[in-house]
Amino acid sequence: MAQCPQCADAPLVHTLLAEGLAGYGCGNCLGTLVSLVAYRAWRERTGGHGRQDVSPAIADVSPADSIGAKKCPKCRSLMSKYRISAERANRLDYCPHCEEIWLDDGEWQLVESLVMSGEFSKVFTQAWQYAVRADIAGAMEEHRLRGLLGADYARFSEFARWLASQPARQEILAQLALISR
Repeated sequence: MAQCPQCADAPLVHTLLAEGLAGYGCGNCLGTLVSLVAYRAWRERTGGHGRQDVSPAIADVSPADSIGAKKCPKCRSLMSKYRISAERANRLDYCPHCEEIWLDDGEWQLVESLVMSGEFSKVFTQAWQYAVRADIAGAMEEHRLRGLLGADYARFSEFARWLASQPARQEILAQLALISR
């Protein structure tokens, strides 16, 4: 089998991520290579894709994320990095040529809730990554406003919720823009 993309000199050996879902693991760094094709087949065998109307909670663990680009152990192409969520810095390494995913030690526990809900393969879509970036931008803007407004942030937040519920919010905003001149 191929060598570990993290350790480079350690061989990958057959391992089980979950009952019926095989991958190849590294004995040194404890990372695992899993096929997205095998994952999809496993989901089909284990009862479909779960509830699609619920955004799953990410497991409460904090594994370290590897830094730097990795080469796919199968085809040696560079793997792309995909964020799991806005709340976590961890990124999954994915080879679009082989449809293989590298999970650093502990990342399987992070994505297990996504797996159980059938959301795991969505992490690798443009829509998911766009939503993660939008969540990150929103959190950054909230952090900026909290710093700018200090104790008044709670009043601002309450006003924003009130404004969002108003049918005449455009007129209210127009009047506020006139006042601020």
